[in-house]
Formats: sequence, structure tokens, C-alpha cells
Amino acid sequence: MRQLLKTAFFFAPLVLLTLAGANPATAHAFGARYDLPVPLSLYLIGAGAAVALSFVVATVFVRGETGAAERLSLKLPLHLVMSSGVRWAIKLASAALFVLIIAAGLIGDQDPYQNLAPTMVWIIWWVGMAYVSALFGNLWALVNPWRVLFEVVERLYGVLRPGARLGFGFAYPSWLGVWPACILFLAYAWAELVWPARAEPSSLAIIILAYSAITWGGMLLFGRTAWLGGGEAFSVAFGLIARFAPLQALGTHHLNLRLPATGLIAGKPAQPSRMIFVLLLLSTVTFDGFKETAVWIAIDNALAGGGEPGIWPVTLGLLVFPLLFMLLFLLTCRLMALAGGSGQSTVALAGLFVTSLVPIAIAYHLAHYLSFLLINGQLLIPLASDPFGFGWDLFGTAGYKADIAIVGAKFAWYTALAAIVVGHIIAVSLAHAVALKVHGDSWRAMRSQYPMLVLMVGYTIAGLWILSQPLV
Repeated sequence: MRQLLKTAFFFAPLVLLTLAGANPATAHAFGARYDLPVPLSLYLIGAGAAVALSFVVATVFVRGETGAAERLSLKLPLHLVMSSGVRWAIKLASAALFVLIIAAGLIGDQDPYQNLAPTMVWIIWWVGMAYVSALFGNLWALVNPWRVLFEVVERLYGVLRPGARLGFGFAYPSWLGVWPACILFLAYAWAELVWPARAEPSSLAIIILAYSAITWGGMLLFGRTAWLGGGEAFSVAFGLIARFAPLQALGTHHLNLRLPATGLIAGKPAQPSRMIFVLLLLSTVTFDGFKETAVWIAIDNALAGGGEPGIWPVTLGLLVFPLLFMLLFLLTCRLMALAGGSGQSTVALAGLFVTSLVPIAIAYHLAHYLSFLLINGQLLIPLASDPFGFGWDLFGTAGYKADIAIVGAKFAWYTALAAIVVGHIIAVSLAHAVALKVHGDSWRAMRSQYPMLVLMVGYTIAGLWILSQPLV
């Protein structure tokens, strides 16, 4: 297994150097077109072939025992990295920023470019925290403001009523899994991609307050830990992404330093609800890219019957995409069960292999949003001095103008290319490692992975095609 991960990470740059020999195709959000010296179809076939070749390399270099990489870790005392006082300072700063965002949304200037709330929520927090989680581990567990504020109230309640616990103490039903998080994450995706008022600061603040009420209500009913593990959508999302990171928190006293992505090797099948959540994470960001293509605009116009496109066609697309992903993934797992002859059910195999898709979700998040973060994230610089839009200049940065030329279409295309290809190579490697654990025999493991390989290659081609289309 150790050799497998090393192969994946060292092989990927060689693939990218080969693919970089061509000029980039069209990239999102820049209004510039890059014409390839060969047809785009050949470029996409080359990327798919690179992923297929990574599967061949994995099957050659990986044999037998797969647990070495999972055991290859270094336990570090957490106090060497961050003291308890520093952790609490970060927690309280996060809670204060949370309150500031809500206050800015409610009473600040309602121009989204003059108000801190839209920039912090849609750009800095959602996009940035995903990258931080993938690189450094589950820092969301530390800075989650809903958790921090509830924990503060819990401590105060314990002081006022020694021995008493805040909440109703209901047991979280095991059958509930992470279904609440699935529903709330889908609602969030709808707000991000469909909701017309998503950029209105006051409407955004009201939605945050509504989500806060749901989150704190769940904590009161089932306890803080239980609700964060199954009901709080972003704890589940960033927790999944953080399993890719080389750092893992072990309780409150130690950090585990491990090989990247090894945290995604499933020890036991994921519950169906967690499988659905992973597919939601992947399908919603894919739909976000697809809805910017000319193909979707044609579909949208057709669904609107020639009239003005409204909310419901995009809502329908947002619901259909996860269903298509689920059906395709279950079909792939069914074919894997037949090819490998493991005797396990389709759902059990899906639960084992679904976390191998997380690197693809991270890759697509990087490919689709990095340029967006680098350009629009600059809005935070003037907003730091004037979060309410009242004309303040607290830090002397209110007059800063964003540099939209900081990145270009060329950078966006090569970033997308690198992210998509490397993400799929890592995903193929993880899936093969899981197959070795399931079958225990390298030949049966390899044979069982042919359907998964077809899925990975197909999604590589589809993902790059979506990202190569002009912004409509």
C-alpha cells in the first residue's frame, strides 16, 4: 500500500508534463478562448488514457499486504503545534467573526460588494475551508462557530448547575445516519446555485440564523457530539474532505502525521446515508460547472418552454444529477461484484468504495473554484476595513481594488487539468487498495476494478469537457 500511494503521487506529475504539451482549451470565467493544436477530443482521450495507465502501474507495483501505509504514521503531541490557550483564542475569534457576519448582513449596506457577509460565506468560507481541510485536516472541528458557541453555553450552564447537562439527552437513532446532513447540504447547494437572493446580505443572514436554530436545536435534542457527527452538514462535509489530509487529530492531545489520502481507505462499509452524502458532495460541484455550459443553457431553455428560464429547471437539474451519479455508481459496484466474485452485495461494495471518490470531489472543487477564490477573494481586503459598508477604513485597506488579472484563463485551464488528472489517479489507487483488502488476491482485485476504471476514465473525460466549455 505504501508503494501504491508513492506511485500515485510520483506518477501524476509525469502525466501532467505529457499533457501540458498542448495549449489549453476554453476556460471558465475569463472570456478568453485557447485553441488546441489538436482536436479537444484527442486531448480528453489523452487524459483518460493517463488515468488508465495509472491503474496499470498500480496493479504492477502493489501486491499482497495493504495495511502498511495505514500504519505508517507519526504521533505528535498537539501542544507542540497549538496550546490550549491558542485553541480557545482561535475558537472565540471564529465565534466573533460569525456574529460580525450576521450583524453585517442584517444592518449593513445591502450592496453585496460593500457587505462582508456574501464574500465571507460564498467565497472565503465555503471555498477556502475545503482547501484548508484537504491540506491540514479537520480544522472546521476547531473553528465551527455553532460548536464553539454551544460549547461556551454548555460550560456556563455547568457552572450555574453543577452536575447538570445542557439538553434533553435523547439518543441519536442509528438508522438516522447522516440523512439530516444530506438534506441540509442539498438545501445549501440549492441556496448557492439556485436561490435568487443568495447575494442579498440580509436574506443570507436570515438563512444563517435559521440554520443556526436547526443546528443548536439538534444539539439540544441529541447532544453536541451526536448532532455534529450526523446532522450538521458542514461538519460531515469538511470531515470527509479532511480524511484526505496528512494531518489527523487524535482526541485533544495528539496529531497523527500520515501519508495523504490514506485516511480514505475504508475499514468498514459506509452507511447508505454517508454514501449518498459523498455522491452529493461530488455531484453538486459537477452540476455547478455543467450549468455554465451551452448544453445546459439549451436544456434550460427547453424546460422553460421558450419563456424566461426560472428557478425550477435548475432545481430539477440539481436533484437529477445526484440521482444519476447514484445510479451510475451502484451499477459500477454491481459490475465489480460480478467481476470480482467477492460474494458481497452491491450496497456493501458501494459503502467500501465510495470514499475513494472523495479525491475527485476535492479535485473538482479545486479545478472549478480556485480562480474564483483568488480573484473574488480579494474583496475581503477592503471589506476587512469596512465590513458594514458604512464608509469606515479601519485598517487602511478600504480603497483597495481587486486585481482581476492576478490569474488568467491559461492558469485556470492548467489548474483544472492538473487537479482532475491527479485526483482521478489518486482515486484509482485508493480503489485498488480497497479491492486488495476485499479480495486478498491481487488478480481478483485487479479484475474487479475494471468497471471502476471505466467509471474513473469516463468521469475524467466528462469533468475536463465541462471545465473546457465557455462560460455562457
